[in-house]
Amino acid sequence: MSIEAFTFEMDMEDQLKVAYYERWHRLMELINQLDQNDLAQLSNPFLIKALPAYRKAKRKVLFVGQETNGWDPFQTTLQTFENKDEEVQRERIVQFLQWMYEDLRYQRKYDHTPFWKGMRRLYQLISPGTGDDGFLHTELVRFDYANTRPPQIIESSIQQEYNILPEEIRALAPDIVIFLTGPYYDQRLIETFSRVGDLDESVRFESIGDLGANVLSRVVHSTLPYHSYRTYHPNYSLHYKEKTIFTSIEKVLSELMK
Repeated sequence: MSIEAFTFEMDMEDQLKVAYYERWHRLMELINQLDQNDLAQLSNPFLIKALPAYRKAKRKVLFVGQETNGWDPFQTTLQTFENKDEEVQRERIVQFLQWMYEDLRYQRKYDHTPFWKGMRRLYQLISPGTGDDGFLHTELVRFDYANTRPPQIIESSIQQEYNILPEEIRALAPDIVIFLTGPYYDQRLIETFSRVGDLDESVRFESIGDLGANVLSRVVHSTLPYHSYRTYHPNYSLHYKEKTIFTSIEKVLSELMK
């Protein structure tokens, strides 16, 4: 126990809130410009919380998915927490969305899905002997649109105005980041980090072993830890290709973590 450890853990949550608050006004300006039919299809933004198991973990692991899949309508949330004072509304909505994340993690309703099975298996491999729930997970694309990936023009606009993944990573200081996004989200991943870190720095993908770049690549950027990797979403690699792809990924990651 130490004051330094206490300060470090508390700073995680404080910095997350700063990240979520900082661009909120820009997000609201964009939301107000959306067609009402588009707004009705848009989910809440996916915001996370620095849960105790992660804060205490010796090896901090952050998984990054593609986008949410039915994270309740943002329009309803905006109406429920409507307030003339934008800062008050922002604070209440962020608090609510972080509560949603905490509730999702503690309820464990989706443990039967390939996504959660895959994350838990990889986490136990990366951090053996520490249970299966000491990681955090977030999303590359912050919203979904009618439970799927948003149309490109909407996704690009929202991601530009509410590009908070790099700030989440800075706040949480993970030792390992696993992008479960697959190769079809690589351009979004590149754009997410394109104006972050060193001037004109771009994300690089480095192949690992004989698996092939699409199967597993190291993601290189100054804002990411050395152990940052991009691989397939478990809906594909675990559900359809467990014996040929997922187990190969497990084997290589196990060697990389030694």
